[in-house]
Amino acid sequence: MNPQEFYNLSDSNALSQPHHILTGSFRSLSLYLLAFSPLNRTLHLLSARDRVYATSWAWPPQLSSWEVEFRGEQQAGRVDHINNVPITATSSYIFIPPPFTHVYSTGGPTGEVHLLDANGAIGDKIQEILFIPPEQLEAADKTRVALRTGSHGIEFSLPYNLAFVPVLGTDSIEVYKRASTGHLHHIHSSTSPRGSEAHDGPRHVKVHPNGKVVYAVTEHSNFLDAYTLSPSGTLTHLSSTPLIPPHLAEFQHTFRGDTLLLTPPSPSHPAPYALFATTRGTSGRNGWLSIVQLDSEGHFADKEVVRWETPTSGGKANAIDLLPKNLHGEGVWIVLTDDEEATKGAVRILEWDGWNSEGVRIVAEWSGEIEGASHALWLN
Repeated sequence: MNPQEFYNLSDSNALSQPHHILTGSFRSLSLYLLAFSPLNRTLHLLSARDRVYATSWAWPPQLSSWEVEFRGEQQAGRVDHINNVPITATSSYIFIPPPFTHVYSTGGPTGEVHLLDANGAIGDKIQEILFIPPEQLEAADKTRVALRTGSHGIEFSLPYNLAFVPVLGTDSIEVYKRASTGHLHHIHSSTSPRGSEAHDGPRHVKVHPNGKVVYAVTEHSNFLDAYTLSPSGTLTHLSSTPLIPPHLAEFQHTFRGDTLLLTPPSPSHPAPYALFATTRGTSGRNGWLSIVQLDSEGHFADKEVVRWETPTSGGKANAIDLLPKNLHGEGVWIVLTDDEEATKGAVRILEWDGWNSEGVRIVAEWSGEIEGASHALWLN
């Protein structure tokens, strides 16, 4: 799809039209629909729903599907729950790659593949994937605690039809081939480039649209790694950059590497030009947001990393989602979720205008009735 067709907005309309965000909480069974106005730089609540979304830390483990109804161009109306499906262990990630016929989720000791029904409901389970020996599954922890040592995400290289699952406890990225039936077949385990003694704990991965570069953020050692990918599924370490500033390097184990995202496409930048990654703070430290420049092939460019200290530790969140500010040039709106218990948490809108700007800044914030924000997505 042409990025201009995707947005279908002029730069002036993009400034005047509100953008809508759906967010949830680790500590409540609610969804919150927010509206951000770029023109007025305000963020406010539109509505809430008393159900969980996508993945949940509730028990028993489940996935859920929702429908967002838009009333006219760029106008959000309502969020409707479609269905829930039971899963074996608490999931932390859900992904629906083209051709949008199957739902893939992972978390802790297991991952699952479900059919996707025509109405958007999550359908029957067709495969369960194990990240521990089968004989250990019955006794294994299947709560959210298992996310600290088990699987934590899944992403795909569409050109090669490969899937990647980071597993914290084995310090590995597991590689799978996707069959025409939607099933996944394990083909390779990629271990840490720093060796087993590093205890990196890979948490999340992303794949460049060219399908040839894979990025991983490590939770325990706080690195952002880049790998080249062969058609057969072999990952070869390319380069690494730390997620925290050099002056905090000796305290790297008091941080928790978190999320990473590539800049979304726009007419002027159809390919990603930057990689955004976050780390959460512990021991009274705030978290950090890092912005790494990419070259045309998706490799780390030889440019200083932009770093911004988040207002709090981020709690269990400090998660981000990105939206281009306009159709031409660099710059993104960043929605940042905060789960810091001491401050009750919040959803913040950040602004970054590109490499020659003055850095990242907060432009809007909403805490309202939410009890710690877990993750948020731009809906338009």
